[in-house]
Amino acid sequence: MKRLFLAIATTAIFALCVSAQKIGTTAPTMSAKQPKVAFLPLMFQEGDRESDNKTAIAAYESSLFDAFSKLGMERLGPVVNFAWRELKGSIFSTTAFELPDPANLVKLGQKVGADYVVVSRCKWNVRSVWVGVGPKTKATAKVDIWIVDISKSEFALKADGIESDSTEKEPGWKTAVTIIILPISVVSGGPKTPHLVRSGQLSVAKGIKPWLEKMQTPSKIRIGGG
Repeated sequence: MKRLFLAIATTAIFALCVSAQKIGTTAPTMSAKQPKVAFLPLMFQEGDRESDNKTAIAAYESSLFDAFSKLGMERLGPVVNFAWRELKGSIFSTTAFELPDPANLVKLGQKVGADYVVVSRCKWNVRSVWVGVGPKTKATAKVDIWIVDISKSEFALKADGIESDSTEKEPGWKTAVTIIILPISVVSGGPKTPHLVRSGQLSVAKGIKPWLEKMQTPSKIRIGGG
């Protein structure tokens, strides 16, 4: 099992070419080293307001971050936020709930020495109906995940509008995804938090799956000039 994981992780690190879409000019080629990934602050909404559900947010972050750490990547720290402020003159706003200009993600990655820059947002909607003697709750999570390959100035992954609900069955993942993605929570009953957790985790897994498996190679779409 250990050899299988190492083989999958090694392949994923050095052959990440999923959903390549050009973003402006090409950056210098990445050297053979431990890849570094820069995450902009993740964005979360519940309904039309910024979410403050710490449990659901933490579960989403862990699912996304863990995929990169299991691939042997180093996640950069506060330097990412400082660099964004230098580039844009202000901190990255999570309350605006807007995805940034991809060209700025390339500039950010070059500035901090990252191999990949990741930005993601998740919008939850919760619905509860009374069934029998108690409430029946369902949460949906609509997710966007962008992974930008800085050495190529391309989208390594551009997953938009990935949606899951907390009551749907977990898909039959392939081996690479099963090993790298955290187990998906199981929920039942009324309280909304477990439903937020499960729907978010499902959407992360669905969104990042093509990148992990390197199964898609659509035509390149240039963003910006050059």
